[in-house]
Amino acid sequence: MGHEPPYLSAWGLHTEQWRPVGSMSRIRDRAVLLWRVDAATASDVALRARRAYDRLGELGVTVAADTTRHGIEVTLPLDRVALALRILADRSILPDAVLLTDAPADQLRTLRRAIGGHRRTVELVIGHEGSPDPIAELQARFRAG
Repeated sequence: MGHEPPYLSAWGLHTEQWRPVGSMSRIRDRAVLLWRVDAATASDVALRARRAYDRLGELGVTVAADTTRHGIEVTLPLDRVALALRILADRSILPDAVLLTDAPADQLRTLRRAIGGHRRTVELVIGHEGSPDPIAELQARFRAG
């Protein structure tokens, strides 16, 4: 008789029913995988995000999830994003965007390369609302000047 991990049986489709896998308090450099939700696709998006969350948790990646006005957000360590994108691409459950507030230059380069393979489906957003991507700001200055 197989034994299913107990945490799976308690989880539902809605993020408020999800429990964090691991502790995010010790992780300084984080990224957020975002699945945007509109009324027409809410249950489909929630199911894709749920599957992504489960798969990352099964692999030992520390993750936490929440629903925000932007959509369903799954937070994970920054250094695990490239791996996460490869795994999620294999299962056709890529997020719509990867959100960063800040990243060391070497990790940002690695992340840009990882997202480059999925450029048409995954957007990289650096900064938070009101804080645009510094690379985009530099490019705009050079075009204007």
